Amino acid sequence: MSKEAPALPEEGLPPEPGLMAVVRVLIADDDPGMRAMLRAAVRKLGFEPVLAEDGASALLAFRQSPCSLVLLDVEMPGLNGYELCGILRREAGPFVPIMLVTGNDDVASVENAYAAGATDFISKPVNWPILGHRLRHLLKNFGIQRDLQLAQARNAAILNALPDLLFELDAQGRFIQCNVPANEELATHHRALVGRTVSEALSPKLRELAMAAAAEARTLGHASPRTYRLHLPTGERWFELSVARKAADGLQDGKEGQGGPTFIALSRDVTARRDAERRISDLADSLRQANADLRRANELLQRQAFEDPLSGLPNRALFNERLDLALRRIAAQGVAADVGGPVELGVMFIDLDGFKPINDSFGHAAGDAVLKEVARRLQSVVRGVELLARLGGDEFVALIESPTAGEDAMRVGSRIIEVLRRPYAVGRHRVSLSCSIGVVLHPAQEPSGDRLLACADAAMYEAKRAGGSCCVLYERSMSDEGAEEVLMRQALRESLERGDLVLHYQPKVDCNQGRVQGLEALLRWEHVQFGQVSPEIFIPLAERYGLIGAIGHWVIDTACAQLAQWQAQGLRCRIAVNLSPHQLRQPDLVERIAQALAAHRLRPSQLECEITESTMMEHSVQERATLERISALGVRLSIDDFGTGYSSLAHLRHIPAQQLKIDRSFVTDLASSEQARHVVRAVIQLAHGLGMEVVAEGVETPAQMQVLSEQGCDLVQGFHVAPPMAAAEVPGWMRHREHTPSLWSPLMDPAD
Repeated sequence: MSKEAPALPEEGLPPEPGLMAVVRVLIADDDPGMRAMLRAAVRKLGFEPVLAEDGASALLAFRQSPCSLVLLDVEMPGLNGYELCGILRREAGPFVPIMLVTGNDDVASVENAYAAGATDFISKPVNWPILGHRLRHLLKNFGIQRDLQLAQARNAAILNALPDLLFELDAQGRFIQCNVPANEELATHHRALVGRTVSEALSPKLRELAMAAAAEARTLGHASPRTYRLHLPTGERWFELSVARKAADGLQDGKEGQGGPTFIALSRDVTARRDAERRISDLADSLRQANADLRRANELLQRQAFEDPLSGLPNRALFNERLDLALRRIAAQGVAADVGGPVELGVMFIDLDGFKPINDSFGHAAGDAVLKEVARRLQSVVRGVELLARLGGDEFVALIESPTAGEDAMRVGSRIIEVLRRPYAVGRHRVSLSCSIGVVLHPAQEPSGDRLLACADAAMYEAKRAGGSCCVLYERSMSDEGAEEVLMRQALRESLERGDLVLHYQPKVDCNQGRVQGLEALLRWEHVQFGQVSPEIFIPLAERYGLIGAIGHWVIDTACAQLAQWQAQGLRCRIAVNLSPHQLRQPDLVERIAQALAAHRLRPSQLECEITESTMMEHSVQERATLERISALGVRLSIDDFGTGYSSLAHLRHIPAQQLKIDRSFVTDLASSEQARHVVRAVIQLAHGLGMEVVAEGVETPAQMQVLSEQGCDLVQGFHVAPPMAAAEVPGWMRHREHTPSLWSPLMDPAD
């Protein structure tokens, strides 16, 4: 239901608190994808987005429905972001924050943004956590400024309405006339002054103040205000005394007129003003403190945005920024004067050999510990390197900038290989690793800055093909990426036709009783030429070249066939398969699922289809209809990787899902982090409140299992229970599993 928008505030003042029933945020961007992501980020903050696809429609939307905050893309058809920002600033006044979202972060763009009236700007690609903090702090700061402005306006009105004490004094300092306010206490006190002199009526301290003011007024015509206080029965009050010589009493020939000058004395009760000034001072101090806190928070967020949380090394974002700066510096310098030779940039791509078996055998916690030790060893031997960063996983990268970058890189590479070769302690075990290093030089080997990382990566793979534990310098023949991708695509197609793809199965067990409730089917591909290919590589490849449909149908049919085989042996449980966003767009997906269930004589409730949280957020009307048709079959829907995207309660309420899977990133430090426990507890309570079953992924330790059990989690999945295993291994694992001696009898009805 739409709410009537309030009129714009008059005279440049901000809206008073309570006028805005909803915090509206105007989002103007001609890119539909960017609009959608900004809308999701704004909704996550609890604000109401108002969308516009160009400058003209944004201006119209703002005039029709004033907003508390504005997000503008710089490059838009028609009115661009700078022009629109200037118009909105003139119309909305100074109290509406306007943030420009731009792909440029150069000095000129920043200056143009502030010249147009922007409050702040943020560069693309947008760092979403930083954007959220900036929007909150912008609104908070502008709210403080609004409150301060309103407080000042109220205080001014109060002071203007205060009645004043008005006195007239003759040349001898006698009170001739006294105009007092209606306040009886003040009236009684001051009417007694008429007919008496200043010396007779006032205390010594106040008399001295009044005589000094009169002397100054006699000479200059008026005296600067003087403050004094009175102790009245109701308490202490402050007054301000102003004295001026009456204009009719001007000097004649350098002498005073007959009888001497008379004076007008104005005494104003300034108690309220002093209190207001003290409050304003407190507000100003609070505002300064808030600004200082905001600066510190921004500095912390900036550090976090450029720091890898696991290793403490710079991350990919900072590496890209430093690489760009180095490229521009080399282009500008040309020749380094201090060494007399051309400056080169060396990019080193470092990838660990043999790391995956550590993760598979000992779990991710052990793998993370090894990666931390690798980072520490790398830092100890990369002297002379401009930057060492972790790109992710077991991949690291280094920058070297010098006239002898090639020689320096090979020398550093030798030290890296040597230090990483030493054994690592993993619990009671000692494991060994090596690394493969690829090096590319700019501009000697690759003039394009955009391809440097890809070329170094290609050289690194050449090092792996040579047996690993070596450092290889890039050659142009190594970067034939198009041919390799074609070969991998063809190999994937042939593997699908030959049946070389396999499914592994990972159990989901009851968190309290340990009984197996289901298994998740996980796709694996091992190729003669390419080796064990990660799903993160071949799934995007399949999606890009239209193979995902056939692979997805094969997974569904194979998983159903395997469950039917186990069911014939007496096992009663469910099987789960993952659906990609591309599969949801296939018009025959629902029919394929129904055919697989019918062909293998399975009840629909025995099959679960898992969709990721990001897929749930980005689905179209057509994909939503597909999910509803799958649910109508009786097939269960599960939301996978929950917590890694931008979910909203509205989406959760309207997706017909029966299960929610907490992403492993929230489970990793569950036993040691109170914050992680609060988050997981909240997710479990939310899911249960929506009638969903909760599964925790990536459970690797008994401590994690214990916490999840105490918090009411329904099912768990991870290395603590069992790793993914081939279908032939499942029966033996189940028969020997502790606490479940009768798994191969009807344990549970999967339709329940």
